[in-house]
Amino acid sequence: MVAIKPKSILLIDDDKTTNFLNQLFIKQIGYDLKVNVVTNGEEAIDFLSNDELYNDEGSPFTPCLILLDTNMPIMDGWGFLAAFEEKFDQRIKDDIVIVMTSALNSQDEIAKALSDPNVKCCTQKPLSDIKIKKLIDDYF
Repeated sequence: MVAIKPKSILLIDDDKTTNFLNQLFIKQIGYDLKVNVVTNGEEAIDFLSNDELYNDEGSPFTPCLILLDTNMPIMDGWGFLAAFEEKFDQRIKDDIVIVMTSALNSQDEIAKALSDPNVKCCTQKPLSDIKIKKLIDDYF
């Protein structure tokens, strides 16, 4: 069992079917987690920038796991990572685990993602309840 379970998961993906399935998988693993869904990096930055999410003791939604798609309209995963690095202080970054997800299996894309200090790992889509549980067990 995890020592410190995440309080929430933020799904950042423009594919409605992927978001639906990921929510179903998260429910199946049996952890009591708040799941938030946005469809691009810009919406995710706006969500994370909401002052109501934060309090003096940290945040009611962290620790948090972010499952970040690479390819999305408006702001893709790479744009999100740049904005995340610029906008948020280290205290917030330390409480958030970002996992890049992609249907592509490009070694260049994986290397690029892993070179970002905020990305903990990359995983291939589609996800499953087993993959999501493993991510939680590995990082929390």
